[in-house]
Amino acid sequence: MKQKTSQFFVRGSSNKLPLTIVTAVLNEEKLLPAFLGHIRDFADEVIVVVDFRTTDQSAAVAKKFGCKILFDKGESRGIVFNNKNWGASEANHGWVMVLDADERMDETLQEEVRSIVLGTHAKQADVYQTSFINYEFGKLFEKSDQKKKPFVRLFRKGAFTYQTGSTAEGFGIQAASLSSGLWYGKYLLKIPLVRSWYLNKIRGVVTLKGHLVHLSHPTIMDFIKKIDHYSTREALLLFDKNQNRPDWYFLFRMIVSPLKEFLYKYFIWQLYKEGLHGYIASVVYGFYYFLINAKYFRYTYRKKHLKEIESIGKKYDLEDL
Repeated sequence: MKQKTSQFFVRGSSNKLPLTIVTAVLNEEKLLPAFLGHIRDFADEVIVVVDFRTTDQSAAVAKKFGCKILFDKGESRGIVFNNKNWGASEANHGWVMVLDADERMDETLQEEVRSIVLGTHAKQADVYQTSFINYEFGKLFEKSDQKKKPFVRLFRKGAFTYQTGSTAEGFGIQAASLSSGLWYGKYLLKIPLVRSWYLNKIRGVVTLKGHLVHLSHPTIMDFIKKIDHYSTREALLLFDKNQNRPDWYFLFRMIVSPLKEFLYKYFIWQLYKEGLHGYIASVVYGFYYFLINAKYFRYTYRKKHLKEIESIGKKYDLEDL
């Protein structure tokens, strides 16, 4: 069972909402001070779930801000949504909001959340979703279609849980909870044009007008570091499923997948509306898929030629090839 050390957010301010904000962190000591400063006077309780792989002072920073700290001892298996679900289950308030350390609520969203928690919002529901405005190396992406892709972030305790499969990404992390148990729900959620209708009419999920400002990639170097990290994870998942792909498969994938992703981001997500910033972002997203397949190829090649690789390493004192 996970062990935890409780340090409760300082109470007493009449302006703080009876709301629990949950954030799951992995080496976020640089981002946490500004993030916690943004929400410290907004919510009555803040829970910080510290990933077992964390090596920095994230917990110490959270403690200084008086947060309730939960220490993941490996039960999450490195899946952040497991920790987010755990944090939500430990909330002391009826309303839970899940935020990341690189996210900020705009003023409209803050007012909406306040009215929901206080029971004065025009649309009462158990689950609310909000969309994002990404901050990409110096520019807010306010024109592209990214603003039209909402995700659940505010809900009554127990009304929602994230899917925690190892490959769950994008909307998939929400599909299980939002399908309402109906056999056709999970299929309708896969159709973007039908999804919004289904969520609002059948599931009763309300989309808020405000946005989360996502400080996704403050610099291009941050962007590269992130895709390097996630491409390794995705390549390993693919390798676990099939370790014997032929070389032509990787050549095909390394040509087609990046191009497909570039075209999708640039035209379907409408990143072209963001000028050169949008073009650069689309190229990097395409390169992300190149890296996934290149690393996947590397793992399969290493398996096939392990003796040769170990011989070269031994001869030239190389730790790993």
